[in-house]
Amino acid sequence: MCGILFSLSNKDRPVNEEEWEILKELNTRRGPDAQNLKQVHCSCDQEELTLQFFSTVLHLRGPEVVPQPRFNPATGDVLCWNGEIFGGVQVGFGQNDTEVLMAQLEKAESEVELLSLFSTIEGPFAFVFYKAATNKVWFARDCLGRRSLLWQKSETHAFMLSSVAKADQEWEEVPAHGIYCIDLQSTGSEPVACNKSIKLYPWTYHDPQDRLETLQNGNLTFPFPRLNATIPSDLAPIENEDEDPEIDESMNTAIDEFTFELNKSVKNRVADVPYLDSKGQARVAILFSGGLDCICLAALADQHLPLTESIDLLNVAFENPRIEKAKSQKVKTKKNKKNKQPEEEIKPVIEEPTVRSIYDTPDRLTGRAGVEELRRISPERTWNFVEINVPYPEAMEYKQRIIDRMYPLDTVMDLSIAMAFWFASRGKGVIHGSEEYESHARVLISGLGADEQLGGYSRHREAFRQGSWEKLIQETQLDVDRISNRNLGRDDRIMSDHGKEVRFPFLSTDVVNWLCRQPIELKMDLRYNRGIGEKILLRHVARRLRLINASRNWKRAIQFGAKTAKMTGENRSEKGQHKLL
Repeated sequence: MCGILFSLSNKDRPVNEEEWEILKELNTRRGPDAQNLKQVHCSCDQEELTLQFFSTVLHLRGPEVVPQPRFNPATGDVLCWNGEIFGGVQVGFGQNDTEVLMAQLEKAESEVELLSLFSTIEGPFAFVFYKAATNKVWFARDCLGRRSLLWQKSETHAFMLSSVAKADQEWEEVPAHGIYCIDLQSTGSEPVACNKSIKLYPWTYHDPQDRLETLQNGNLTFPFPRLNATIPSDLAPIENEDEDPEIDESMNTAIDEFTFELNKSVKNRVADVPYLDSKGQARVAILFSGGLDCICLAALADQHLPLTESIDLLNVAFENPRIEKAKSQKVKTKKNKKNKQPEEEIKPVIEEPTVRSIYDTPDRLTGRAGVEELRRISPERTWNFVEINVPYPEAMEYKQRIIDRMYPLDTVMDLSIAMAFWFASRGKGVIHGSEEYESHARVLISGLGADEQLGGYSRHREAFRQGSWEKLIQETQLDVDRISNRNLGRDDRIMSDHGKEVRFPFLSTDVVNWLCRQPIELKMDLRYNRGIGEKILLRHVARRLRLINASRNWKRAIQFGAKTAKMTGENRSEKGQHKLL
């Protein structure tokens, strides 16, 4: 994980120095291990331009910290890289992927070779690369938008890129639609980058066999196809909608292949994390609600980390005054009805003490059940179930900071989700009921991406109800198409605020590629009831992993599972899509 900050300025559009210093500080939170600045001055089209590259580094690959930006004095090339290369480009065990990538970029002699290199990378990334020989600046987010990159296009100040921004400035997320290029030698018609135009080389669906021709035409080929749109036929009738279906030969093959792909994805994301603390401490933590997605990832991570190491399971719960008030009123109403007396004799209701904790949220309860199941299948492992309890005053104390980090996203739902992720990734809680504990794991594993691809949302069931398999395929394709436009950049900004990196095994492009090619009925069968039909393939995988109880868990959004939704209750008509005031 790294922080990227870049500016392109001239005498008419200078850098706002005050803002620049604030952005440097914000990016340093993302990369506390190294920070460096590289300035480049060039004369293009009879105009003096200044390029500033500032990078911060969170050490997660190789034995030593590799500072950024990477600069080659022989060529003048500069690279700011915030990403992880898990495939496509060969990075040996213990090697630093930034150094490997820079060496490959130096060899690229044409635009086609450069575009080909970036389009083959399997892994999340955002980058800025300056090719001095051609006076071109290249930048992008990966095709699924798994890393944050924002831009500020001003008519009066410098063009800027940053991993994170100040909330009172006009920033937007760089769309993950392709790779962008600024040709410093050409004058554009729009003043978006100091009078330089920005060209997009878009991601498109093409036959991988035609990849070179596609690149030559200025397009990139997605590393996965559109969904298999074959409508199921000749399916066996369902005798009981509440019973797990029999596993036939095609499903058995799918379970084996999906387990292999997901297991490989998890291995790539946990097996090469450097030891920064004493041996035995957790290098990896799971964002853990006890749900189907995260518990499968935890069980797979267990296969690739030494048993001498613990794994942290981060489970967050909030004190929500609105919910507690509603429960209290409900209890009073019941007591009043039960003890109904003539009006003049009604006595005040005396609240009875309860042993139920305000932090016994739905995710806390499933999390406790989940860790017990993990302990049964892997008793030699130390599973640290970290109960992260957030009192209401503390949530309000950090509310503005969280709003600033999720910017430019700014809805009620964004805040509910961002608040849960911010406190979860901070990792401060208790283990064993009362022992204070802070997770120092720098790599966080998230189950995001499973619901979109495997039919985990209620909208998938509604689509199936309205239009059977055809409508379900359309809805799932829509979900895959808009993954890059949704909230991954926000989540990256939120969790990296603690100097930690989140990784998404279900969004490995190899996993996405495999899932896109499978018939819809192998991934989900919504003829079955809730807890069976959605994510049916992953439920079978869970049972293969001996996670019998967890295989019946269903989707619960984190803002409801952790109780961050509508915490204050100030406006009950407030909806998730409403803008924050």
